Amino acid sequence: MHEEIQRRAYALWEADGRPHGQDQVYWFKAMSEIAAEAAKAIKPPRKRTPRAKKAA
Repeated sequence: MHEEIQRRAYALWEADGRPHGQDQVYWFKAMSEIAAEAAKAIKPPRKRTPRAKKAA
């Protein structure tokens, strides 16, 4: 995961013209993008329909 964030942060940094002193900005931006992509891949749990109660 660390290497994936590093590659994405570097790509973002290069795309913005390699600004000096912005390493943390690009690191957290890359983390955020990767987390968002991962969240899309997670399927939400199915909603259960309530069971009808049996008559006693």
